[in-house]
Amino acid sequence: MKPEGMEAKEMTIVRFPTELGLEMEKAGGSSATHILTPRRMRAVGYVRQSFGEMSQTRTSPEGQKARIAACADDREWHLVHTYEDIGWSEEDLDRPGLLALLSSQDFEILVVDRTDRLTRKKKDLNFLLTLLEKRGITCVPATWSWEPLAQYMRWWYRLRANPVYAALDSVSEESRPSPAKAHLASADESKPELTRFPLRQTA
Repeated sequence: MKPEGMEAKEMTIVRFPTELGLEMEKAGGSSATHILTPRRMRAVGYVRQSFGEMSQTRTSPEGQKARIAACADDREWHLVHTYEDIGWSEEDLDRPGLLALLSSQDFEILVVDRTDRLTRKKKDLNFLLTLLEKRGITCVPATWSWEPLAQYMRWWYRLRANPVYAALDSVSEESRPSPAKAHLASADESKPELTRFPLRQTA
């Protein structure tokens, strides 16, 4: 028997999409509005530097970490950890940092500075990308390059209609100027600069 005055009320939840991509949940019969922000995708970084590269500034662990962090920040991914293999060659896949990364299940995005930080062999890259995909993980380089292996990884994900790469491509297309605007900009740059002379006053 229900206590007097304690009648069950049906609750309705209405979702209001906003421009900020938030969801507003409002319970019927209540004046309270709860705003829930979507969970950010979790990312980890991976840094590798062989003994032969230790004199190179481009492959310094600090530089790699900075570019990885900037990449995650630009895409609003939550960088939870960065794994390192210092003094390890790309020839060896049994690296402690890489093995620890592959055994983890708490992230969706793997960010590397460049594709060659994982490997320089197409066969090994296929193996690693397939293994990551089975676990729902996408590998993204912080620094894009025209090297064949880097382009191959991009093609590999595009062929599978990977949603992360689809989003990255859409952002890239939006930031790229249209052909008409690019033509006008190049035309403006090619125009000779006009020299202005002061008007001569006549008596």
